[in-house]
Amino acid sequence: MTALNGIVHFITTYIFNQPFILLSLVAMAGLLLQKKPLQDVITGSLKTGIGYLILSQGTSLLAGIVMPIADILNQIFHVEASASGIGQVAFESEWASSIALIMVVGFVVNLLLARLTKFKYVYLTAHQTYFIALVYLALAVEVIASPNKTMLIAVGGILLGVYCTLSPALVQPFMRKVTGTNDLAYGHTTSFGVIMGALIGRVFRKYESESSEELKIPEKLSFLKDITVSTAIIMTLLYLIGVALAGPAWVQENVSGGTAAYMYAISQGVMFGVGITIVLTGVSMMIAEITEAFKGISEKIVPDAVPALDCPVVFNFAPTAVMLGFLSCLSTVIICVVLFGALGFYALTPPVITCFFGGGPAGVFGNSTGGWRGAVVAGIMAGLLLSFGQALTVSCLSMTIADFARWSNDFDYSVFTWPFQQILKIIF
Repeated sequence: MTALNGIVHFITTYIFNQPFILLSLVAMAGLLLQKKPLQDVITGSLKTGIGYLILSQGTSLLAGIVMPIADILNQIFHVEASASGIGQVAFESEWASSIALIMVVGFVVNLLLARLTKFKYVYLTAHQTYFIALVYLALAVEVIASPNKTMLIAVGGILLGVYCTLSPALVQPFMRKVTGTNDLAYGHTTSFGVIMGALIGRVFRKYESESSEELKIPEKLSFLKDITVSTAIIMTLLYLIGVALAGPAWVQENVSGGTAAYMYAISQGVMFGVGITIVLTGVSMMIAEITEAFKGISEKIVPDAVPALDCPVVFNFAPTAVMLGFLSCLSTVIICVVLFGALGFYALTPPVITCFFGGGPAGVFGNSTGGWRGAVVAGIMAGLLLSFGQALTVSCLSMTIADFARWSNDFDYSVFTWPFQQILKIIF
């Protein structure tokens, strides 16, 4: 048993918790199976991992920039939201080994299902499987008085493997419309949101050809077609307005770390443009390498296998739609903050990070079916899902990780948390 625990600890610590290593190993396996020359194996493996690291640095930068917006919005709208329960950190400490085992079992089940069924999707976004396992365990603890860990691990691993197989499969018809190929799949816990974004975008199907990437703007404003420039300007304006409404003195004392508030706003906005550029660069490198390397896996191990990758994989296909989806999603959440507070329904914490990494991709999928109008309405839909989803999820996880549900309520576990809990209550 000690040896098994050591193996699991090694796999989770050095592979699943380090996605760049997982992706590099997958690329290496694919290239070796194709009997590529050693130099190609080394180059392809390293560039896949480096591409992911570039992407990861970009997403971390973006997350660090959008997160303070939530604090500013809370100040503007006087949202005082408390999270009950033992908290994410304490819960993770208690259940760390179970989460790790569920991830390992889930990955094995995913590979078996991809090999044996018609759903040929290999889920490579390991950090998202961690969150699925975390929420699943928290729900079980909420309902079952003294859960059997072995049973939880076995059932959780099977459920995770099924999710990792079916989630990309359900998105794939819409993903093909975004990418124009079947070489990539969508592996992220915002799957439900992007599916709904594509479906609701069809309201404007007659405008499908009017893509967000082909918007006609005056020649004097042509610089806005550069995604680095346009995102930097938009985020700078958003920050400046937020600082003005929250109060420069409050922002300087509580958010900017002593930096002059308006200077902080400008630097944050410009750095957002930097972050977007880094993400797009990393995505391009990673896709170029992993798709080529994956041919070996699809030929030798899992016939016709398709890699399911992180949500920024769609950003390059419609970067303007990303911003349209994000802004319309964030605007909807802000409206919900006001309405929920006025009605006494729920103290909504603006999930700004999820607005970007959920609303942005929803905008891309909405754009693919309804042009730029589809991107906007998909973002609105995403904002509603996140707002009502947070209210449901926090109530379901009130004794465990309610704090996690406030800052990270991706569509897949915010929409399905309540139904799953009801099923558990019926069984137990």
